[in-house]
Amino acid sequence: MTSMSDLEKISANREGFNLRARAHMQSSYYSVERFKQGHNMLRKLEQEELGDVSGKTLLELQCHIGVNSLSLARLGAKVTGTDISDEAIDIARELAADLDLDASFVQANLYDLPDVLDGQFDMVFTGYGTLSFLPDIDRWAEIAAQYVKPGGTLTVVEIHPMLTLFSDVDGELRVARSLFKSRDVHHEMSSSYADRIADEVEVETHSIYGWRWSVEQVLNALVNAGLTIERVREVPYDARQRLPLMVPDGEHNWRIPGDPIPLSFSCTARRR
Repeated sequence: MTSMSDLEKISANREGFNLRARAHMQSSYYSVERFKQGHNMLRKLEQEELGDVSGKTLLELQCHIGVNSLSLARLGAKVTGTDISDEAIDIARELAADLDLDASFVQANLYDLPDVLDGQFDMVFTGYGTLSFLPDIDRWAEIAAQYVKPGGTLTVVEIHPMLTLFSDVDGELRVARSLFKSRDVHHEMSSSYADRIADEVEVETHSIYGWRWSVEQVLNALVNAGLTIERVREVPYDARQRLPLMVPDGEHNWRIPGDPIPLSFSCTARRR
């Protein structure tokens, strides 16, 4: 059997995220009704790393249904969001119109974004669960960097790759895979994520393809794209419960008791 190309996998992911987008209107992770009432949907690490966005032009890559982008618009940023899923972009536009928020949204495969979006921004941002859907991390960095104005920043907040290597076996962490030997990922999914595993949202069965990237590969890709790394953080909390043994820690944060491994990382890079 002929193996799938990266382009075919990206296309399959687009269909999967189209299915997820409408389902996520009922997801506790996105809390759309609460968001409509004024709640800021940015997670702790995202808020800390982005800081004051008031008056800044900001591009969010892989924005999904747009609640982060629109939260940033509420904070005073002039926001553009982009995503591969046309269903997700439709929802983002509907939310922006319903809430009278100043944000625009562009539907595109990230690798095709330069064909449909011009300009540069004071800030470029990508949040949790985005890099793992990109087969070429170096090309991602080149495209992201081209949208950063001179003096501007690119901020990445992501799931730490360390977390993806473990399974929960009877309440204990067990190494289940290697970051260096199992980079390609394929799952048949019939549910989608939520804050709590018990609250996962049912979705029509679909395929999801992914790629695991180390922190080293992400940082080197940004450096090779001409950016200067200013800050890197690794923290022992994550935005949702990915393993049963994880416990809540405040609002929208989850930890593993004892904090044995980093669960999220961030980096800020600047165009000089």
